[in-house]
Amino acid sequence: MSKYQRRRDKRRYEWKSAYRGKEALMLERGYLEVSPYGFYRELFPAGSLQQEPEDGKGNIIATQIRPSGKGRTRQWVIDDSLKMLDKVIGDRFGLIPPISFYGKTHTKENAHELFAMVIDVDYVGKQQLKNLLKQFGNGVQLRPTYLVSSGKGVHLYYFLQEPVQLYRNREKVLAELKEAFIRRLWNDTSSIRPDSPDITGIYQGFRCVGSQSKLGADFPVKAYKLSENRYTLEDIKASIPSCKVDLAPLYEKPRRKSTVTLEEAKELYPEWYEKRIVQGEPKQKKKSKKQGGTWVCNEALYEWWKRKITEEVKAGGRYFSIMALCSYGLKCGISEQKIRRDAYAFLEHLESLTEDEDNHFSRADVKDALRALKGDRKRLSTIASREWIEDNTKVTIPANKRNYRKQEVHLARARAVQDIDYPNHEWAGRPNAEQTVREWQESHPAGKKADCIRETGLSKPTVYKWWK
Repeated sequence: MSKYQRRRDKRRYEWKSAYRGKEALMLERGYLEVSPYGFYRELFPAGSLQQEPEDGKGNIIATQIRPSGKGRTRQWVIDDSLKMLDKVIGDRFGLIPPISFYGKTHTKENAHELFAMVIDVDYVGKQQLKNLLKQFGNGVQLRPTYLVSSGKGVHLYYFLQEPVQLYRNREKVLAELKEAFIRRLWNDTSSIRPDSPDITGIYQGFRCVGSQSKLGADFPVKAYKLSENRYTLEDIKASIPSCKVDLAPLYEKPRRKSTVTLEEAKELYPEWYEKRIVQGEPKQKKKSKKQGGTWVCNEALYEWWKRKITEEVKAGGRYFSIMALCSYGLKCGISEQKIRRDAYAFLEHLESLTEDEDNHFSRADVKDALRALKGDRKRLSTIASREWIEDNTKVTIPANKRNYRKQEVHLARARAVQDIDYPNHEWAGRPNAEQTVREWQESHPAGKKADCIRETGLSKPTVYKWWK
């Protein structure tokens, strides 16, 4: 047996021992284990999910993850009866988000209501669990409704008094609040690795209660009830010292909200209903005359993301960084052969980021991520939004905001630079517009035409004409 294998086996043994220790501690403190059905019934109260077709309510979407070459990843629709929970209870890798969805797929476009704020704290040993329980008891940290032992870590479930409807204008605020909450709970007293918090998005799924943890079939995911508490988002914010997240947008009416009910839409728009609600297909983007219905971006965007992989991607975001590489490659018109070649070139670097001996990054992981190229290419190139890539790769991608300058200041600066580069006004006349567009593109490799039009003041036809 190699030195690496001995070290890996030792660590695995230590975590299994810690799991048993945490299990004994919860029973010793009087916290009763709750069955998977009991847990999910309380999270999703009777009547909160769909009971009959077209009643306007969402469902749970459970996902069975399968590694490459070991079966097909599947998604299961679980209605108010909870009967389909059997599909993931006991499963090797089953995920359930604390969210109800329309349709048949776990996508943010289909997300309906958020029922709990869930915080994943990883690398929690027995002493770290003791610290958390003490902090919950003395009020230092907000006591969760449930604590779920997930193997090496814990999932802290804060059930909400009322489910929050997931309108698109609320996404950013909820993500900011959750990040602040994660950083509050994941610290040097609660985790063996306090400097590596996993900042997950609001659509994140968590290992199903009753399914297997990473430690194996003999170490299932267990739920323990800590309180009867249900919280508001204001309660959560109040528990985070100096939290500056503005919750006001949560109370704004969503823009262009339809007054047509789901039942009415079924009658009025049967084709739309079948595709979007029954089949769960994503909203179709407007087709362009460019490539496959999506705009072709500057290749500089693709090269920029390659630098991000080298400089900023860490363990936990490696797999999705390759998926993002596929997306950026398709957006930029890069050949599939080059994307694959570049992806495998990152293998050695991404494997060097390994922190956990049970979580190496292998050639099989790259191959699995590259399967995205075999799917719906147009969908991949559009669904991987800036927010999606940030959430899954943990790489910050700031939106183009003229470096936070006002438009008139930004344009004045651009003109000043232009005068320095072209003292004899070589840009005068028609070349001026071309030069302006080209220079804007060079300084905004991830920029869009709409941003260029807004920031330069040029007309839409002019920007479209000179856009590369």
